[in-house]
Amino acid sequence: MTPGPATIAEGDELPVLHLQPDLGQVIRYCALQWAFPPFFYDAEAARAIGMPGTLVPGPLKVGLLYRAVDAWLGDSGWICQVRAAHRRPDLTNRPIDIVGRVARVYEEAGARRADLELAIINEDGQPSVRGFAVVEFHSPLPQ
Repeated sequence: MTPGPATIAEGDELPVLHLQPDLGQVIRYCALQWAFPPFFYDAEAARAIGMPGTLVPGPLKVGLLYRAVDAWLGDSGWICQVRAAHRRPDLTNRPIDIVGRVARVYEEAGARRADLELAIINEDGQPSVRGFAVVEFHSPLPQ
């Protein structure tokens, strides 16, 4: 469901986004950034630094948070900000879930906004990323 300014409420849950970033996605991301740390695409290099496999880059995970918020928001408004704190690595080809909830709905400078709490949950049920987003809706608060 796409949220509407009149119906959004604190505590509303965003739909869970189930993803499984694969090695191809990570390599494409590295190519776009023109940055190729071997632990992102070479399993042996990842094991050499103590990881059990290739890693999903942190900035790519921020992009996945953005994707989840954008899918939820739809045409109702726009994303003003997305921030993230990385807690633990995520491995390629492993499932992750992006979850979130509306933490606060408020008016600022005549615009209706919402603060969102976000997280990426790994296959063990542990948060690998804690995130935060601010969205602004197209319609102002009802009078």
